[in-house]
Amino acid sequence: MKVTCDYCGNLIDDTLENCPNCGAPNAAMSRSAAATPRTIEELKAWYTARKLPPYKTTRFFIGENYKGAKAFGIYEEDGMFTVYKNKADGSRAVRYHGKDEAYAVNEIYLKLKSEILNQKAHQGTGGNTRYGSSTGSRRSGKAKSWLRYIPAGLFGILALQERPVLTILAAVIIPLLLVLVLKIFPKNRIVEKIRDFVKRYYVLYLTIVMLAVCIVAARGWKPHYYSYNDTVYVQYEGDYYAYDSILDDYYAIEDSMLPPELTAHPTDYEFDSSDIRWDESLSFTDSDYYNDYLKSSSSSNSWEDSDSDYDWDSGSDWDSGSSDWDSDW
Repeated sequence: MKVTCDYCGNLIDDTLENCPNCGAPNAAMSRSAAATPRTIEELKAWYTARKLPPYKTTRFFIGENYKGAKAFGIYEEDGMFTVYKNKADGSRAVRYHGKDEAYAVNEIYLKLKSEILNQKAHQGTGGNTRYGSSTGSRRSGKAKSWLRYIPAGLFGILALQERPVLTILAAVIIPLLLVLVLKIFPKNRIVEKIRDFVKRYYVLYLTIVMLAVCIVAARGWKPHYYSYNDTVYVQYEGDYYAYDSILDDYYAIEDSMLPPELTAHPTDYEFDSSDIRWDESLSFTDSDYYNDYLKSSSSSNSWEDSDSDYDWDSGSDWDSGSSDWDSDW
């Protein structure tokens, strides 16, 4: 990942102890987020907290120099930390070998999380139902009555994300205007039913709208992407990030380092996921940078609380046969 030197302002790799341009110490040398394990012992604790199967089952050997085939691992020897993968043929590919324990742990930690999700994806979902057929038939009428509101709800959420102010104003004003318009019409059975319906559910309606607004606000504004001179930039919650195609990840960038033309005319270079030039690999919220530095810090400061997606069901079978054991990582 690229970071900005605090002294000369140049972009440098966060793996460097000193800036190669001015020689100043790299304050951002730590590569793992505060909410993630930073030592081998912390990674062992994370592994145990997730209730994962034994190392021989998952093929992840934390703190061990395992010599057999089909294995991922990390170990320390004489102050040097090694992250490795033993392939199906028994040959070893070394992912990292150096003195930085936090970086080494983060490498195997990200791989372990990825493998947990891979295993869950290969688990059979089965066809278990919570209710029997008779219960389902009793609920079917009520379920169908709610289905009609789903399209409107989805549309409302999308509208809130794209035009929140206009959506809120419309949600508040339109029902009131409807009541006023209905007062103009002569009283009849249909008009009275509509007026009664609006009056009865208006408070509930506003409550749902406000709740949706709070949910959208809590999630923050969506990333805005820009393409300039074959480089993708993203603005997220007021900060800018640039995409490095070699690292396949984003890095933070100061506003002053943005291209002047992009700063002056941002709308000329903006595009989104509906644009023909979009590539799913460019998604900022799916990037390692976002998940390691932004998502974890905004949701929780403790991996014990924030990593429930990686908890393992003791009743599930772990099958390492679905792993790719021929690649280097």
